[in-house]
Amino acid sequence: MGFPRVEVPLEDPERPSVVATAARQIDRLLGTAPATRSLRRRLKRDLAAAQARWDAEAAAVGLTSAIEREAAADRRVDEILKSASRTPARSIPGVIAKLAIATEWGELEPGADGHPWDFIRGALADLTAMTASET
Repeated sequence: MGFPRVEVPLEDPERPSVVATAARQIDRLLGTAPATRSLRRRLKRDLAAAQARWDAEAAAVGLTSAIEREAAADRRVDEILKSASRTPARSIPGVIAKLAIATEWGELEPGADGHPWDFIRGALADLTAMTASET
């Protein structure tokens, strides 16, 4: 069983059919003219049936719950990282910890939103505050 999709035949016989994975793609490819209505309906029914089979199989093998758990874990990681980047460090080891988090996370998720810059900005602010309190 592959990912839910349908092949959409195009009017031009020299062009191969195109794969659609969403109903709106079918409409985009075939247009909304009355002449294509029955084909669009059939393709959308076929796509819905393929999606239903996919959903049933994904649930049966635990994929659905695994994806949900992964998404929840990702949200939790984001919360922890935001909290860590906003929590002021009160010592040089605290700043080092923030920078360590920034470098480790940056290696794992190079395109992550705001990381490592949130940590670096926070560490800079922490060092500035520590230096100001020493004078």
